[in-house]
Amino acid sequence: MDLGLNRYSDSHGSRERKVREYKHHPARKDGDIMVVAEGNIISTHPANSIKNVAELMLEHDFRRIPVTDAGSGRLEGVAKSVDIIDFLGGGEKYNIIEKDFDRNFLAAINCPISKIMSQAVYLNRKSSIDDAVKVMLEKGTSLIPIVDDDEHLKVIAILSERDVLPTTEEFGVKVSEVMKKEVVSASPGMMLSDVAKIMVRNKLRRLPVISEEEIIGIVTQFDLLRVLTKGEFKGVFAEETLSVRVSDIMEKEVISVRPEQDLAEIVAMVKETGLGGFPVMEDGKPLGIVTTMDVIRHIYTS
Repeated sequence: MDLGLNRYSDSHGSRERKVREYKHHPARKDGDIMVVAEGNIISTHPANSIKNVAELMLEHDFRRIPVTDAGSGRLEGVAKSVDIIDFLGGGEKYNIIEKDFDRNFLAAINCPISKIMSQAVYLNRKSSIDDAVKVMLEKGTSLIPIVDDDEHLKVIAILSERDVLPTTEEFGVKVSEVMKKEVVSASPGMMLSDVAKIMVRNKLRRLPVISEEEIIGIVTQFDLLRVLTKGEFKGVFAEETLSVRVSDIMEKEVISVRPEQDLAEIVAMVKETGLGGFPVMEDGKPLGIVTTMDVIRHIYTS
């Protein structure tokens, strides 16, 4: 399957960028991406099943996993949780279940990940942290494969958005200055198919679950993947499994933040909890949501 692997380059040419210097990255230059990139590579092969890849994502807390040739380690694509959710009923990839598997959900989730994997945007070992940040912000990706060179494309490391979060005691920036004020939410009575569509169409990883103007839970892409991997399906057809209610799969423990908190506290919470976003609350009411990408965007571009 030719996905046209894409070596990232700045199509806009050289741009001036006011970038703050913090303790975590005292200087950024070509090749410094390897200083923060993770050498313990989690990858999969094109023939692995969609169900198995979903289990791998849950096990390692990755929404994206490089797909590499089993022998050479050459990058062939990337498996994304949103593509699996799209496939389950959230978007256009659901057509594959209808067309190729006659709506048979059990057969579909055991097909190779190559059926739905996406084009991989990668960087090489000579890239800089600034290059990685540009990819994350412009492509909306939370994980970037790092290859040895542009010819062999052997994956030698992976870089996540958490790896580029600077560490400092204080940024002098409040959560209220960077949070998204328009919150897309779910209700406890929604079906999994409804949530999947909202996530795919709005490119969201998580939705606060709101009842009577109060947040009673959070439903994430991982929660949807757990339904897939548990194997407790209502039937063989996709719509039967997708009829599961949000109230049955949502996380009821909500970790929230306050609008007056400094962004440095959010970075600490991301690293402590492993979560990528938090509802912003005041007097028990939701004001917005702040994510890892919001923090990165402000720190590196403001």
